[in-house]
Amino acid sequence: LYRQHQRLTAAGVRVSRQWLTQLMQQSAQLLAPIFDAQLQGVLSSRVKAMDETPIKAALSTTRPGKMKAAYLWPLYGEQHEICFLYYPDRSGANVRAALGIDPVPGGVLLTDGYAAYAQYAQQVGLTHAQCWAHTRRYFFNARDIEPQAADEALELIGQLYKVEEDIRARGLGHADTRAQRQAHAKPQVEAFFKWAKQRFERQEFLPSSPLTKALA
Repeated sequence: LYRQHQRLTAAGVRVSRQWLTQLMQQSAQLLAPIFDAQLQGVLSSRVKAMDETPIKAALSTTRPGKMKAAYLWPLYGEQHEICFLYYPDRSGANVRAALGIDPVPGGVLLTDGYAAYAQYAQQVGLTHAQCWAHTRRYFFNARDIEPQAADEALELIGQLYKVEEDIRARGLGHADTRAQRQAHAKPQVEAFFKWAKQRFERQEFLPSSPLTKALA
């Protein structure tokens, strides 16, 4: 708003900063019903993805200029809707507050490895699916320590990515996508976990090793 006010002034448009702030607040209020409807659509999805990302937020209205760490929690639904929920911290209680305690039958929650998601899924009876991109990142970061094993993991995960690339390229619908994954992705997943279990059981590395963390 500060920069917009500068440009408006340079263009000869005289308005107050306070008026611009009030206009922004009124616009947000007009958008609120749209956000609420979209959020209900996300929450009704059988498969949802959730994450959290830090932001800087105003500490209080009485101490202007003071900022603190807070979090936006994006929620992603089956129809490609996305809503950002704001919470002042990273507490696991925010997951329950956002998603509620009555999940959609057969629901799946896709997340990273933050323990709060796994705990919530177990409490309410959801299937907890973890993100392959996050898993892949752990193995990628382990390449400097154990390049051979890390590259084996990356190759196996890469086969899953190729299945998804083929699905997108062919524009498959839900039923065909499921059939394609069952036929081609499922064997790759089973091969990956078999490989991971065998590597983990060897116990060749310390618990602090990046590869050990990736396998876990």
